[in-house]
Amino acid sequence: MSVIILIEAACFIIALVSLIKDANRAWRSMVLYMLITYLTEIIGKLLRTGHHSNQWLYNVFLLFEAGFTSFMFNNLLSKYINSKPLIIGGLGLLLALYTYDVINHGFFVFNDITATVMSVVFVIYSFYYYYLLIKDEQYIDLKRSAAFWWVAGSLFFYFGSTAVNLFFSFLQDVRVAGHNITYFIFSALSAFLYACWSYSFICRKWQTTSKN
Repeated sequence: MSVIILIEAACFIIALVSLIKDANRAWRSMVLYMLITYLTEIIGKLLRTGHHSNQWLYNVFLLFEAGFTSFMFNNLLSKYINSKPLIIGGLGLLLALYTYDVINHGFFVFNDITATVMSVVFVIYSFYYYYLLIKDEQYIDLKRSAAFWWVAGSLFFYFGSTAVNLFFSFLQDVRVAGHNITYFIFSALSAFLYACWSYSFICRKWQTTSKN
């Protein structure tokens, strides 16, 4: 079991305990998304151990990642704006690129163009959310704001992923302790993402409990 798989398992358990009874569908969907994420990593690791390609698996996971993450951003942005046109437009773009990737190189090669553009789209959503948050005149305790910490983890992860994807050609030949350096970078980004998300789930539980 890798460290990231253990972190994902912990994040799933926290999501399950904190969000399973949440009245908001977007927050509650994070339980299912974390379960899918955890199972994908387990199956991916088993395929690698058996010397089988797992790139097709992560192509399937891209669809879930784009869908669930967009659903959550729509929920957060809709507090301030009519976010449906923005989110639907983003999903339409990603679906078009996904189709292009599959036609261009088949389903068993990772859809890197889709993944890179998806990261950029989610970074834009994150910055836009923080812009709207700054303009919000209502007092918000950021230490206990579930939305703030969920977006913080997403921004850090997808911004870092974008940077790695852009400079991948320079990083792919750099090896540390028998691994490509991108392995350690993505591990650190994932750890930060799930740490922020776990805390956001706990904050969400506090918020919903205090309202009852």
